[in-house]
Amino acid sequence: MKKTILHFLIMHGILAQALAQGSATPQHLGTDKDHSSLWGLYGSNDRANNNFKTKIPLPGSLGQQGLGNNYAGTVANNRVFDSYIERVTIDAKASGNFTMQVFSKNIQSGQSIEFQVLDPNGKPLADPVPVTAADNAEVKKEFSMIRTWNPENPHLYTAVLTLKDASHQVLYTFTKKFGFRTVESKPDGIYVNGVKVIFKGINRKSADLGNARTSEEAYLADINTMKDLNMNAVRLSYYPVDPHYFDLCDSIGLFVISELTGPDPKKMIKDVVFSGLNHPSVVCWSTGVEHASNKELDKEFATYDVQNRYVMHPVNKSGDKKNSDFNSVANSILYGTEAFIPTEIGNGIYNGGRAAGLEEFWAEASKSSKFSGSFLTSYKDENGIESVSGFDPKSKEKWASYYTIKEIWAPMSFDISSISSSFNGTLNVENKFLYTNLSRLKFTYKLALFPKATQKTLDPLIIEEGTVASPYTGPGEKGQLKFNFQNPFIHADALVLTAVDRNDKEIFTWTFPIRKPEDVVKTSPEVASISTIMLTEDDAFLSLVCDGINYIFDKKSGNITKVYVGKRDLPFNGPFLAGINNGYSLADFKHLVKDNTHTVEAIYKGENSLSVKWTFHTGDLPKMEYQYSMKSPGEYVGITFKYPEEKIVGMKWMGRGPFQVWKNRLKGQQLGVWEKANRNNAEFKGWHADIYWIQFQTNMGNFTFYTDQQNMFLQMFSPLKQGAALLNEFSKEPFPDNGNIGFMHQISGLGTKPGEKEVASKSLKSANEQLSGTIYFDFRW
Repeated sequence: MKKTILHFLIMHGILAQALAQGSATPQHLGTDKDHSSLWGLYGSNDRANNNFKTKIPLPGSLGQQGLGNNYAGTVANNRVFDSYIERVTIDAKASGNFTMQVFSKNIQSGQSIEFQVLDPNGKPLADPVPVTAADNAEVKKEFSMIRTWNPENPHLYTAVLTLKDASHQVLYTFTKKFGFRTVESKPDGIYVNGVKVIFKGINRKSADLGNARTSEEAYLADINTMKDLNMNAVRLSYYPVDPHYFDLCDSIGLFVISELTGPDPKKMIKDVVFSGLNHPSVVCWSTGVEHASNKELDKEFATYDVQNRYVMHPVNKSGDKKNSDFNSVANSILYGTEAFIPTEIGNGIYNGGRAAGLEEFWAEASKSSKFSGSFLTSYKDENGIESVSGFDPKSKEKWASYYTIKEIWAPMSFDISSISSSFNGTLNVENKFLYTNLSRLKFTYKLALFPKATQKTLDPLIIEEGTVASPYTGPGEKGQLKFNFQNPFIHADALVLTAVDRNDKEIFTWTFPIRKPEDVVKTSPEVASISTIMLTEDDAFLSLVCDGINYIFDKKSGNITKVYVGKRDLPFNGPFLAGINNGYSLADFKHLVKDNTHTVEAIYKGENSLSVKWTFHTGDLPKMEYQYSMKSPGEYVGITFKYPEEKIVGMKWMGRGPFQVWKNRLKGQQLGVWEKANRNNAEFKGWHADIYWIQFQTNMGNFTFYTDQQNMFLQMFSPLKQGAALLNEFSKEPFPDNGNIGFMHQISGLGTKPGEKEVASKSLKSANEQLSGTIYFDFRW
């Protein structure tokens, strides 16, 4: 086989500064015979490390029907045989070509060996055939009408070898599960069954499992978590793995890259190869970082591997720079000449978790035909703080990055993110599975109407729910989901779409907004018109009383500074340009009255500009219209207010949730109504996406703000710890220092490794770009 160069990269912090500068229940797959039951019998090669040999008698009365779980009960009754089958090596191709080497011990004259293959349902694939009764024999067969193995459809077959004496009595039976599949290495990557593999995986470190390293239950939970995250691969790095783990990857479905460990590679290679030799899940070997430069190891692998699988040599493309930045790695992929599989990306320092920058990285890397996927470092953050954003294997707690990864690696995507009033019922979908047709999935939908701010419930009203026909759309193809709603969909706030596989495992749930913020604000509770507006004014302040609420403005700053609601004194101050403490000043402040409508306007000029217009009319919610521009916009762009943090005990909002977001970690959130307490909640503070309204729960009552702008972000205080606890994650302050409640057109991102101070921040907004918005204020509640 011609060997091609395929780089398996060790990239610590590969997503560092990526655009930050610019519990799952065990699933039951298949039948009991196929997937959900563990076989306690594996060839002796699976126990090569301790020379364990499977010697299990099969009573003649059981015949071929005695295979499967019956073996598990006979293990304890094993006896030593004079003759037995020691191990086998299997090379089963996707074409149906089957080669097996049989290694036996002490075969006697008159004894015979019979070979047969059982399909995934336990039925004979063909008639049994004799095998030469020798210490080393070879079986070659050509099978037709077989089902190939891949991680999306992990079809497993069973090779059965029966040792008989001269009278044809069964002395001993040996079984080995295997899969038909073909692995090839080509200049642009690894191909399995003729399909280029895009690895979506994680590095499995035994330390992640705590004290349950040898627990079958822990292995199942580990693999099921990967499957739930829409991963298709695992890299076995740093620690040897229990052979049972391979069997579960075979049965549940994961590509495996089995890596060499230990200081003496030549002594370990035989054990590494024998442990994964017959497993269809094992598609590549890896030398490990420590032995990456030793090309002689390829010959050692080939000595023991009859399938001659590709041997990867992990290399570090970043030179002496430990924290490779987004652009350098993306350029290596886009303009390089080698197949590229970055690994150990997304170290997850602070609370970016594994997903910070993953969407941008994946989108850029996927533009290259050389890109072959990547592996995340591990499940959760590593610096020990309480705001972990990934997944804790011990507590099973899931955080924001978990769901971000699940959506980014979901094997399908849609060409729209919201539903317009002109929606014709057809939703275009792209199939990103490697092997599965979308016709094998089930799609269900709901038309949801979310609660208003004044309602106590968080649960939506489901106007309609049903199923939508699955399109016949092959891997890499585009198809259509066609909805036939029984009710007007425009009466709902969102379309909630869930895709599940043939085993009823959720792939992901997407929410498509239907009504816009400007539609929702129109449904806000009516305001009772109490009286005409009362005006009080002096040289320093202007006071307006509208519908029983007193609003105080400071004429020198142009800001609202306080709101009186009955006996409540709300020290609400602003707005300010977020993070801008100079470069603009108040140029004009005026109050106008027309047709019983009062307006208060403040105009700020300088190298930055801000214009604010407050409108008060009895029977309507007060509103603030604003427009601004910045000469040098930073990572976050918007307006902010000041309010004492200690007075806010919680919040309820309509928008994406339930977790905070960053500019480079937006996916995975669902549109809905959410509620959090400001008490030991790491997810309370920070950026929140797609805000419709926000209700602040204070120790003096509640008040609610509405926005009529789409794609707005909420600034809710700052989640950052002070001092050394920051670990220098950010090259610049990621939150405004001149306000703590803000409405943003753009927010800051987060690196996955400590940032470098000299790295310049980048903004997605242009210099002097005019941005605007409207906020409605309801202080009645």
